[in-house]
Amino acid sequence: MVFRTPRSLPGSRKAVIYAVLVHLVLLALLVIGVRWQARPPAPARIIQAQSMNDAEARKELERRKREERARAEQEAKNQNERKERERKATEEKRRAEQAKAAEAKRQAQEKRKAAEAEKQRKEQERQTAIKRKKETEERRRAAEQSLKEQLASEEQDRKRQQEFEKRRAEQAARTQSELDRYEGLIRQQVERNWVRPAGWSKNMECVVRVRLSPTGEVIKATVIRPSGNPPFDRSVENAVYKASPLPLPEDKGLFEHFRELELRFRPEGLT
Repeated sequence: MVFRTPRSLPGSRKAVIYAVLVHLVLLALLVIGVRWQARPPAPARIIQAQSMNDAEARKELERRKREERARAEQEAKNQNERKERERKATEEKRRAEQAKAAEAKRQAQEKRKAAEAEKQRKEQERQTAIKRKKETEERRRAAEQSLKEQLASEEQDRKRQQEFEKRRAEQAARTQSELDRYEGLIRQQVERNWVRPAGWSKNMECVVRVRLSPTGEVIKATVIRPSGNPPFDRSVENAVYKASPLPLPEDKGLFEHFRELELRFRPEGLT
């Protein structure tokens, strides 16, 4: 196993200094030993003392080497522990940064999703508003068109009603004119056949109800309001029967107006 001695540690410098000192001591001892070998043999006591000093020096050197190795091993262990702590701290920091980055990414994704959801919601609301506005506008146009059609229909109905009323009024006028004309013809024909009896006076009046057939034949003539003078009343009835058949309009639809007639007779004429 190779141990590296840290450069900047005070303990390592001391170990180097001790090692150099030990080597210097050994070198000095070797020099002294060489000199002692060159000299005449010393007494046995001196040689024995010198041998004991060399053994102690070696022991001291070995002890210092062991201490140096122990210090180096401890320093290496401490350095490894520091490196392991730094590695763990770095790993925890990296994991924390990764977790922070993942959380930031998750929040960013949620924010983007929320923004997209809000955008879609607003777009949906906008489309809904456009659709409602379009439907409202279509309903308004439909209502306006329906109102126009209703007003046009009512105007057409009014015009048709006016036209109908106009035609009916015209028809009524023509009918009334025709009725008036034939009533006048009937009075003239009855009056031509009326022979007034003697003894009549101006205040006399007789009303006769005449029932006719579709051909103008007098079915029945009845005095419904006598004058008080029987000969005068009988002359009226006779005049009606003599005038039969009475003139009627060619339009058979007008016969209902002539089915029953009331004729008022006065001495000066029919009314």
